[in-house]
Amino acid sequence: MSFWNSAVEKLETILADSGCEDGIVTLSVNHDADVCQYPKGVAMEGCFGGRIGQFITSEPVRANTRISFMFGAPLGNQKQRGAAGAIINTVSAFLCLTRRLRPCTPNSYAPCLAELSREVAGKRLYLVGPMPVLERALARQLVDTPDAADIILVAGDGMTSDSGVACIDEYREKKRMIFLGPSAAGASGLLSLEHWCPYGR
Repeated sequence: MSFWNSAVEKLETILADSGCEDGIVTLSVNHDADVCQYPKGVAMEGCFGGRIGQFITSEPVRANTRISFMFGAPLGNQKQRGAAGAIINTVSAFLCLTRRLRPCTPNSYAPCLAELSREVAGKRLYLVGPMPVLERALARQLVDTPDAADIILVAGDGMTSDSGVACIDEYREKKRMIFLGPSAAGASGLLSLEHWCPYGR
């Protein structure tokens, strides 16, 4: 069972007998939304009960779906996992389960990157998911395998690709792993994963 299935199970327990599990989440793409600087992709947004959650992905889904679609589902491909991520973030926003579910504005990009750079200074890093900003800014610290890393950084599609999910599941109990940005907020909150989003809203 992947970390996604664990997060869905936790959310299912929280929602049990609340009536929310039968609620409809609208998934759409918002090309004009502020987005986290780290993951590469577009903003897939979920809307439920007037609250919005975001997941940055290269495989967005547009749909109206019940929250319960995730319950017991294998979430076997990138589109399904990304949709689950957006739904988890949206429902987490509605239930006030986690903070910082909206991205910062571009004027916070520089201080966020500076703080993250200080946080991981002197450490060997492995990136899970495409992150052009970090590939440039932290190039001298990057290693080619998670085995060689001191810290694993995860964002966006790194949470949904087959290789990314396999890496997270294998190493999250063995290595320090930091999940970046609003895309990771819901799952991080449900599973008590280390989450980085100091300027998120």
